[in-house]
Amino acid sequence: MYGYDKMIKLICNSERNEYDIKPLVMSFFPGDIIEYNIEDVGRIELNWQQGANNEADSNKADDRVIYITLEDIKIRMRVVLYETDKSDCISKPDFIYEEIIYDSIPDSKKYRDDLKRLIYRILSKATGKVNRWGTLTGVRPSKIAMGYLKEGLGRSDIIHKMQEEYYCSQKKAALCADVAQNELRILDMINYETGYSIYIGIPFCPTVCNYCSFSSISLESLKDSAALMRGYLEALEKECAAAARLFGDKKLCSVYVGGGTPTALDEECLAWLMRIIRDNFDVGGAYEFNVEAGRPDSINEKKLDILKMAGVTRISVNPQTMKPETLMSMGRNHTAEQVVEVFKLARNMGFDNINMDLIAGLMGESLNDFRNTINVIEELAPDSFTVHSLVVKRASKYRTQCEREGLISCNDGMRAGIVDEMLDTAAAFAEKAGYIPYYMYRQKNKAGLGINNVLENVGYSKFGRESIYNIVIMEEKQTIAACGAGASTKFVVSGGGIERCENVKNVMQYISRVEEMIDRKKRLITVF
Repeated sequence: MYGYDKMIKLICNSERNEYDIKPLVMSFFPGDIIEYNIEDVGRIELNWQQGANNEADSNKADDRVIYITLEDIKIRMRVVLYETDKSDCISKPDFIYEEIIYDSIPDSKKYRDDLKRLIYRILSKATGKVNRWGTLTGVRPSKIAMGYLKEGLGRSDIIHKMQEEYYCSQKKAALCADVAQNELRILDMINYETGYSIYIGIPFCPTVCNYCSFSSISLESLKDSAALMRGYLEALEKECAAAARLFGDKKLCSVYVGGGTPTALDEECLAWLMRIIRDNFDVGGAYEFNVEAGRPDSINEKKLDILKMAGVTRISVNPQTMKPETLMSMGRNHTAEQVVEVFKLARNMGFDNINMDLIAGLMGESLNDFRNTINVIEELAPDSFTVHSLVVKRASKYRTQCEREGLISCNDGMRAGIVDEMLDTAAAFAEKAGYIPYYMYRQKNKAGLGINNVLENVGYSKFGRESIYNIVIMEEKQTIAACGAGASTKFVVSGGGIERCENVKNVMQYISRVEEMIDRKKRLITVF
């Protein structure tokens, strides 16, 4: 096994395929530092020869080196891996070599796909690992299956093609095919091309979870949270009014209020927020009105009544886990019992589309702990649930805490396997209980994403209870007007391209610069 936070030197003669090479290499060495170096072909050959001649040198500085040379009609790859045991003794190196030679210059897609398959084959042989996502490192793998669907391929053909072309496992290929089929069904239903969706960000939380990477403010840490909420809503009201004017010629398909935790607003501000939305957008004509209620410690009967009276059709009550010790360690100030109480309260008040979010891979949790959480979900029977794979970022508070408490070892490859089993457990439960996978994405595989391999996040729902917003944001086929601090408007242009318009993340800057945020959207609309 290979330790974490160790260096892998990746030497290539070109940077043109760095975006393809580096994430795939990282998938075999999660948590390690990848140093990407550009050298000419002659220098790479010299380095390789020197390394081969010094095979017996146990004091070699670069103990893990990957050489890749990219030429118009040739791809070559060599790997040198010195395995390091617990006593840091260096054993005999492992040299692996393979090349691809073309008769003529191939098209760019074939070249890229061949390169990724070559990297996968060699690193799989060198490490003994099999990645269930094969060569796929992108955020939206179901887009590939969607493309095959539109070409007229059936489910079994899509699965076979993804296994052959991308080395996906049968399970992951089947997941992509099923998600794509369900997404396409929903997209056809809403006539997505003529509509738009709205996202409204509320960047406040009761407390900020230790693993969180969003730009959320802990209300617990503020001296005068009510004043900041009011200032924020005043600015948000201006931006929402402007967005309504700019996008009002399109049909509103979906409204999503996220964050943060929107229900962290006090009751007066939550009612104000609902008025802002209803006064500016035709929520009654939309297919859905989502509010990420999220934290059980932010929800009470009065707030649920405010949401119900405003016409909210879908909410989330997110436990993440039902293990008390984990809730405490990750900084969530609520109990597992509160999750159950709030869910039942919402159900009794007439909410018939409730989602619950779970996290697979929380530090200190075993497969049995995750199964216990799934058992509670089964008893509550939400209309949908989403399983997120935890990625502990290198600089996160949660990672530091877990290392201090001994929950992360320097060699934690076993945990990555446990997360795989957790995802399989959730998928098996979903199939048994009649939930279908309707959207899926993976987090970007980039430096600092922590110890676990980058696995998928999957949304499961009962038929007809899918979140339209989750689908349109994943497929990037519909314009999404986004308001609030840190919100990102995605404008779909002719030909299927995406133009983005970002709002500033800092809440105080957003309040003082909201007119600038509005002008950014105006310029985007004018140009496109």
